[in-house]
Amino acid sequence: MRVSLVILPTMFLIGSHSAFGADGNAEPIDKEFLRGYMAGEYDLIGRKTDSAATYTGHVTLRDEGGVLQVTRTIEDKTEKCIARFDTVAGADRIPVLRIHFHFDGKEYDATYRWQSDPDNYPRFTGYFYLAGTKSPGLEAFFPIHQ
Repeated sequence: MRVSLVILPTMFLIGSHSAFGADGNAEPIDKEFLRGYMAGEYDLIGRKTDSAATYTGHVTLRDEGGVLQVTRTIEDKTEKCIARFDTVAGADRIPVLRIHFHFDGKEYDATYRWQSDPDNYPRFTGYFYLAGTKSPGLEAFFPIHQ
């Protein structure tokens, strides 16, 4: 019973928070809130562009001075980059996270959607691509619970 008293209000707050919705009339996304919410360690699972080859890795998101810093480690190679918030789908203004990164010697652009998992941690799923990509790469980030 006590758990329900905590979970239900939390779910309501998250569900009603404009940072999570896709309401075209909603206020702009709360970037400060989202940087804090998203900060953490993640396991990464992916599939390369134009390929069936898969890979795993680790992603760290940190709010540093109002910027969401991203550290990606795949195949023992680490790269740092910056994420930025954006919206897609025209008037629907669906919030997304955009990241530009290097992988396998190429520069990629990625777009990720997020949602809360059952424990209220963020999960990310997204596509990454190059100009001329026939089949985009896929990635999912799963929170590492500390």
